[in-house]
Amino acid sequence: MRLGILAYENQRYGFAYKNFIRAKQQNPFDTIINEYLYYSYLFAGRTTDAIHFFRSLSNNQKNNHLSNLTPSEKPELSINYSFNGYDVKKYQTNPLNYEAIENLTVLNAGLAFNLSERAKGFFQYSNTSKVTTFYSPSNPLGDYGTYKQNQFYFSYKKSITQGFEFSGYTHWVFFTNVSNVSSHGRRSSSLNLSTESLFGLNFTFMGWYLRGGMNFNYSNFSNSYQFATEAYLTFLPFSNLNLYSRVSGFYQMDKNWGGTYQSNFDVGFKAFKYVWIESGMMIGNSFLYSRNFGTELNNSFIIPSTSFYGSLVIPAKKFSLKVGGHYSEISNYSWDFGNYTKTEKVVLNSFGVDVTLTIKFQ
Repeated sequence: MRLGILAYENQRYGFAYKNFIRAKQQNPFDTIINEYLYYSYLFAGRTTDAIHFFRSLSNNQKNNHLSNLTPSEKPELSINYSFNGYDVKKYQTNPLNYEAIENLTVLNAGLAFNLSERAKGFFQYSNTSKVTTFYSPSNPLGDYGTYKQNQFYFSYKKSITQGFEFSGYTHWVFFTNVSNVSSHGRRSSSLNLSTESLFGLNFTFMGWYLRGGMNFNYSNFSNSYQFATEAYLTFLPFSNLNLYSRVSGFYQMDKNWGGTYQSNFDVGFKAFKYVWIESGMMIGNSFLYSRNFGTELNNSFIIPSTSFYGSLVIPAKKFSLKVGGHYSEISNYSWDFGNYTKTEKVVLNSFGVDVTLTIKFQ
């Protein structure tokens, strides 16, 4: 018990848990141990496991403090704004498909909510606005304008057992295409509503020192289809949230364009009492990809080959604020959608900022 309390006070929750379990085996009627176990889960970021442990206790196994608690995962509203500015390479004419993007703005609004004691749902709406000149065989001089997309995402997550979760998710994209048609010497254009979709499964493990998971998804972007998998592993050396490192890998097989990949390395740490810092880098050659359980989706042919990013996170009891920025090196090609080849690689730079506000309903 003393070893557990000492580790707990030093925020070494994994070591504290082991000693509290041993103490509980020797004295199963000590309700103070159950309080320490509950908060060890909670402060280690294993909120779902903390609640499940609490609900597994009978009234006789709770002290006065635990008896007065009604823990549950409250709904959370998240609002995110991101802006990316790009270097621009334009052509006088380009008979292939090519995008000269000037900037990209994304606004997300998401709501996490409980569906049952062990199941959670998450819904997100995204509005994407892209200022670009788009070249194509039907318009080799380029068509300049602002292109918009509406995106809808939903996930269902269920706790299987302590430390293990399963989730299914889907992401839908709605946008309009401008078709240029030549007939009898005249050119005309028409607007067509297009949809693209993604379906995926995720398995997550939440341990004291290691946390990880794997995604599998299918999508039908750009008149093709893709199968993708993403795996990630987080290491918490002290079994608390004060320091972590994460590695992740993403591989996608496209029907027309073959295999592509991305890999990430991230580090996060507590800098001050209410300030966390997160930073990382990414390398790869992947396009038409989704990340993070499918919540982030990029259905364009722009390839961020290298990225460096960082964020400040300010957590509070009823809200959290995350402010970040990133630099990316972009590989931009001219794409032949008929022969499925890409040529004339152009290397460009991109800079972006993003802000996320999460409001906790308590």
